[in-house]
Amino acid sequence: MQTRHRAAFEMFLNELDKRTAYDYTHFGYAVDGRKAAATVFREMRGSRIVSYVLLDGEYVVGFGHLDFFPNKEKQHVVKLGIVLHPKYQGKGFGKLLLDYMIADATRMGKEKIWLATHKDNPRALALYRNRGFAVEGLFRREEKVGRKYRDIVSMALFLRKGKRRRRNG
Repeated sequence: MQTRHRAAFEMFLNELDKRTAYDYTHFGYAVDGRKAAATVFREMRGSRIVSYVLLDGEYVVGFGHLDFFPNKEKQHVVKLGIVLHPKYQGKGFGKLLLDYMIADATRMGKEKIWLATHKDNPRALALYRNRGFAVEGLFRREEKVGRKYRDIVSMALFLRKGKRRRRNG
């Protein structure tokens, strides 16, 4: 993301409605656009995250990120996160952004894309399933917001088939 888009990105983050912020907790449940944008720009200077911004002209409509793991045992895996402006949800923009990120992870030579989403976010679950992600597990009562617990669904998409060992005999 170019620096000239920082103000537009801050505006995008500040315009996330309560439900969207509730579902996309990368920055916490109460999103402060200025602080969150500063975090993203700081992360981008490192080598452990690639950020994606979906624009409609100069207006930010979506944000995604691929996070890389530092340990060498997980170099083949990347973690994915996506959030869309509420006015652009349900109109195919999530598919567009996700498809681009999957293609990019494939070009990078990654073998697995992992993500976590909330069980009570049916739109996200449907989007990821539609794009080939499968549930790997369920973390029950993983988050607690006020007095309400939220379950987290772990999902993955395998981009390359690992070499299979031949069985003898």
